[in-house]
Amino acid sequence: MKRWYAPDMLAIGSKLFAKIYKQKYHAHHNHEAHFMAREIDEWLPAGIQSIVDGNYSPRHLRRYYFSDETIDQLHLSDRILQHVLLKQLKPTFSHVMNPNCYHLHGPYGVKLATQRIRQVLQEKKPSFFIRADVRSFYKSILHHKLIKDIKQHFNDTKVHAMLEEIITNPIDTPRGTKNPCNGIALRGPLSQFFSGIFLKPLDDAFDDMQISYIRYQDDILILCQTKRQLNRCWRKMMEVLQERRLSLSRKKTRMGCIKSGFHFLGVNYLGAQTLDNTSTGHSCNESAIPFHNDQKLNVNGGGSKI
Repeated sequence: MKRWYAPDMLAIGSKLFAKIYKQKYHAHHNHEAHFMAREIDEWLPAGIQSIVDGNYSPRHLRRYYFSDETIDQLHLSDRILQHVLLKQLKPTFSHVMNPNCYHLHGPYGVKLATQRIRQVLQEKKPSFFIRADVRSFYKSILHHKLIKDIKQHFNDTKVHAMLEEIITNPIDTPRGTKNPCNGIALRGPLSQFFSGIFLKPLDDAFDDMQISYIRYQDDILILCQTKRQLNRCWRKMMEVLQERRLSLSRKKTRMGCIKSGFHFLGVNYLGAQTLDNTSTGHSCNESAIPFHNDQKLNVNGGGSKI
């Protein structure tokens, strides 16, 4: 596909909207999808041209409050247009993103990560692991750091301008319009891209270390041979997370001996390092290790000041 070629981009947008409209066809007659379907020859070409020209600016996000969560939702037209923009950015991923960042492969990334883990367990036979989860990751992404990262890795000023508009998009709420300095729309087409860019310093930090590192969104797995490597990896991870102004989930972060087993991306790795000794479900072999962000954990589960 030729990059920034409006007819191809228009075809991608039209196909995606047709798929969404098919799902929304029986929605209430006042649903925005019906109005957009009647006016698709106006808003879609205009939106595509704004991306080509580099002056695309999304509508405000709309915030919805539920009993168990708060959702910031993109307008349907922006979902289409940002998906088209993502298609233009994807050819750069192999040059910008770290290959150990598996969620950029889409749903297939879980299978790739699982295959990699099983291969490492069989061939390298590591003795220790760190399995970490970043707390409230998407809500904690700082806008100014993310924009700086994008400008560092992309040279196109039009891309800079459009992505900055998307990142800093105001949010309409029942209590007025908000302009937060952190957080991105979790279900937006570009959310996976933004998460890959924002934690790229963490991904890159382990490239030269003799360990196995795997990340899927905010889930991190490090497999090591020795306790010394384990402690070095923990310190390095905490240094980068602190620089990114992120913290770990105490309930979901574990470290210890491989033989005790661990759980990652819905798969239990039950200690013996074979392909067959895995199962799906929640691990019952892990025990929570309490910690604070200014502490490191030893292999036996204790905490000591760095």
